[in-house]
Amino acid sequence: MAEASQASHRLSTQDASFLYNETPNGPLHVGILQTFEGAIEFERFAEHFERRIHLLPRFRQRLVFAPFNLAHATLEDDPGFRLRDHLKQHTLPSGTGDAGMAEAAMRVNEPALERSRPLWELHLFRGLEGERSALVWKIHHCIVDGVSALKLVAAAMDLKPDAPLPVPEQKPWKPVRLPDGSESLRNAAIALAQNRFDEMREAGRLLSSPTDLARQSAAMASAAAQMFQMMSRPIVAAPWNLGLVSRARSLSWLEVSFADLRAIRGTLGGTVNDVVLAILGEGAARYLKHHEIATSGLPLRIGCPVNVRRENEAAAMGNRVSMMFAEMAASPTDLIERYQAVVRETERIKAAREPQGMDLLSAAADAAAPSLQVLGSKITNTVIGAAAHLAEFTGGMARMIAAPAMGINFIATNVPGAQVPMYLAGHRMLDFVGLVPLAGTLGYGVAIVSYNQRLFFGLMADPQMMPDVDFMKSCIAGAFEKLKTVALK
Repeated sequence: MAEASQASHRLSTQDASFLYNETPNGPLHVGILQTFEGAIEFERFAEHFERRIHLLPRFRQRLVFAPFNLAHATLEDDPGFRLRDHLKQHTLPSGTGDAGMAEAAMRVNEPALERSRPLWELHLFRGLEGERSALVWKIHHCIVDGVSALKLVAAAMDLKPDAPLPVPEQKPWKPVRLPDGSESLRNAAIALAQNRFDEMREAGRLLSSPTDLARQSAAMASAAAQMFQMMSRPIVAAPWNLGLVSRARSLSWLEVSFADLRAIRGTLGGTVNDVVLAILGEGAARYLKHHEIATSGLPLRIGCPVNVRRENEAAAMGNRVSMMFAEMAASPTDLIERYQAVVRETERIKAAREPQGMDLLSAAADAAAPSLQVLGSKITNTVIGAAAHLAEFTGGMARMIAAPAMGINFIATNVPGAQVPMYLAGHRMLDFVGLVPLAGTLGYGVAIVSYNQRLFFGLMADPQMMPDVDFMKSCIAGAFEKLKTVALK
């Protein structure tokens, strides 16, 4: 019998959902694109991570699936782990600009991660104009959300170009062998029994406290009703929602001053996130108007992930997110009026505690057997795959007759990062761009990351559904400049 690994970690239902719902056209890894001063030598880059890999324990673990999907998969220390299997280098034609580098970055970002080894890769690009280097991170969503991904990045980087070396690992890393089928089955059965015991204990607690039972039942009923009402309301048929995503991706990014965002917020009230939503909404509205998309008075609906970690979960890896859904005008409007409408909308969402209600509904999914979750995902993914193949044959006709199949127009995830310079192998990081996964009918998404007193908007798109992501960037930039002008005049 194998020695039990103390590093073994069973995925939560939310973590595992990113495995179950992954498709060939919709790989569910999160990404980061960084640029750095100077040409980073590959050996120095590899040495940097060799000295820090013990600070990133998830990076030395791989998935082990339970027989019959009796329980969610576990992450186990991988006896076959070799750091350099995950470090890739690429040489761009000398003097390649940001656009060419973005194309190369998207090519390495497109394939799904190999599940037979730890679920991450780092791709170093050399040859970027201005004597710069670039780095693309790929980390599967089942082991990180936006918040935990940035924690990993922070652990892997330095705050000074000549920072002292990290404290070495106290004991040599000696992974035990992976559990075999019978051990995985036994451990899964124990986990399933423990989950059922926990559910019964919680049910008993609620039954013994009618007040708590009534409160939780009312909260879940309210959350379900809110979700049903929202998803039953029509939204604008944006072109990036018509049809299903392909495997291709394109990227553009916008950088703005964090001081300008704070100044706008200081003048108009609200939050920095309200400023972000206002300019993203106005940018999308201008994009739709330019393409002569009839909005018919229907709104844009933006899905915004919300960190719901409790105080004792602040350092937790994995996924601890809920979602809020902000609705706003899909036609261009006065920027002050739009901003005020966004503030009212986000205040309504907070007052109604919608993210907390969504978190309750997500937690209810724990009661479903993993085997049923896998079966449901396989059925859904088969249908999506068949529709995607049909779309490849019918081309534009499928897009003409398709209607948005999901209740949101795009995801906008806002994750705070370090507000001071960061360094890798002695090289200062210049740009810090988040890469959101696309799937289903979501052919456009935005990752917003703050770094060194700036805010970076990473615009990811399926080029078949949004062939002009750079134009969307110009629409957002124009909205930001206009809002800044009218707010700070």
